[in-house]
Amino acid sequence: MNKRSSGFTKSAGRSGPPSGALVSSFANPEDGGFDQGVVQTYPAQAVIFHQDTQAHAVYLIEHGLVKLVRVIPNGHAIIVGLRRRHWLIGAPSVLLDQLYSFTAITLVSSSLRCIPAKDFLDLAKTNEQFSWYLHRLLARQIFKQMKNVEAMKCLSAKDRIKHILRDMIDDQNLAVPELSDFSLPLTNKELSQLLAITPEHLCRLLKQMRQEGLISRVKGVLTVTDADNLL
Repeated sequence: MNKRSSGFTKSAGRSGPPSGALVSSFANPEDGGFDQGVVQTYPAQAVIFHQDTQAHAVYLIEHGLVKLVRVIPNGHAIIVGLRRRHWLIGAPSVLLDQLYSFTAITLVSSSLRCIPAKDFLDLAKTNEQFSWYLHRLLARQIFKQMKNVEAMKCLSAKDRIKHILRDMIDDQNLAVPELSDFSLPLTNKELSQLLAITPEHLCRLLKQMRQEGLISRVKGVLTVTDADNLL
């Protein structure tokens, strides 16, 4: 196990899951959350866990935005996905007793509910209500992933940008007055990796979208200015 292979050093200020007793009650499954584990707030650019390290916990994103980054054999880091509110990260590694397959990094200040691996497995095996909720949560994530694959295959590059932004806004249930606060702090390189296009082509598309009044781009932060016309 090689912690240096992840290529990142900044952390949230502690290693491993936060301490604290598990809460035994459940939130309403339809609300998209549960009350197991301990909630911790991380600043932007905090590393939640590193690629190729032991899977010590599972995290449910209650608020915020997390990017998943993987360092490939040639040493280059690539962004492989974004995870938002109500996404569970780290569960496959814990369930399969595998090392984390990516590094998870917060893009904005984020609140995550952490369940230590042992507690998570005990609940999944012995608590029928928790296990059922977990099945539904993972099924929703698979469904969402398939929709994203469909978008990548069927939409133009420009429409894929709109799809990502609209999807994130919908996930966060942002109202129109709040859209001025919505932003995507990704570099052009990271965004182009997500969209499977070149950074040069992305720059051309973002320029078109700025001219159309759909977005603004200031100091590397992409902000939605006209969500109604994204799709």
